[in-house]
Amino acid sequence: MTDFIKAEGHEENWVCLCGNTPRDHGFYPCNHDGIEVEPTTNEWSERLYVCDNCGRIIEQDTLAIVGFRQTTEIA
Repeated sequence: MTDFIKAEGHEENWVCLCGNTPRDHGFYPCNHDGIEVEPTTNEWSERLYVCDNCGRIIEQDTLAIVGFRQTTEIA
């Protein structure tokens, strides 16, 4: 089963399942691993965004959650 975030009022006013909005931590263009990229045709071909609060990866057109950012912690 696929989960989706919400768009309240205006289609760009996203609300993640964690409660994050563009005014809080925001959402940023990313690749399929959830790594932030510049929104250029060379770097951002998949039209994905990452929630900067919880790391969910969101497909722009459908608002489907398609994964989670892979994090690596440095000890």
